[in-house]
Amino acid sequence: MLDFTPNVQAFEAYLRSLNKSFHTVKQYTIDANQFASITKNAENINEALQSYTAEIQALYSSTNSVNRKFAAIRQFLLFLQMRGVITVYNEQYLQKLAKEPTVLAVLPKKQLQQALSFWPHQYDIALNEEHAWLALRNTAIVYTIAELALKPAELVRMQWKHLDEETMELTVIASKSFRILPISKELFALLQRYQLHTNAFMPLPKHSPHIWLGVGNKLGEPISVKTVERIYKAMSEQLGFKVTATNMRYHAIQEELKKSEDFDLYKQFGYARKWVLDERGQRFNHNGK
Repeated sequence: MLDFTPNVQAFEAYLRSLNKSFHTVKQYTIDANQFASITKNAENINEALQSYTAEIQALYSSTNSVNRKFAAIRQFLLFLQMRGVITVYNEQYLQKLAKEPTVLAVLPKKQLQQALSFWPHQYDIALNEEHAWLALRNTAIVYTIAELALKPAELVRMQWKHLDEETMELTVIASKSFRILPISKELFALLQRYQLHTNAFMPLPKHSPHIWLGVGNKLGEPISVKTVERIYKAMSEQLGFKVTATNMRYHAIQEELKKSEDFDLYKQFGYARKWVLDERGQRFNHNGK
């Protein structure tokens, strides 16, 4: 019969000698004790591993939890080998489990419609010029993301020179690349309306190259990704459901995937490889109500 319990304390001391963190030492020691308890009636190490992996996978539904425990036991077995307690074992029993792909939340159509009407309503009920300008700016931001599926980091880089009125196109600047997207007449008209309102509301930064401005201390400077997140957070709090730039972006991508088989479609959404878009498509939830 195997009994690894006497080795657990020495394993804890070994981990400390490696300058492992307090949390790692504590958790690995707990896992080693659990392993010793589960395997105490096994005849050999492979039988022990077979019993251990079966029980752990029955006890824990999370793949991450199982993989973390397997990692701890691999370290414990390495220690036991160095001590001569065991020799070789079948490593297949402790192979890392493949993670189930998580479902990506797509904003349902009904909620998208509610989200798109939120800031226009705030514009209609604005009590002063600043509130009206902010509501119009936020409307333009939300509509831009909803139509073009931009990432917030791409949105905040937008400059007026990136808009081509003749071709009705926007040049989107990513971290290491750019792409050119067509814009609907409605969105282009909204951006122009926002530009006129901005020039009237804050004449000092009239010649700022940036599209998305704020009303803080840095007049003429672009807003940050954090500001975009706050815009969506305010929407979520008032609407009663979670709306983010990401789940709105995913809605646009999902709708495009439904109607297009363009091989280069991944480029439109700023992905470097086609397989990334394919993987996103497989992980989308399909709540389009």
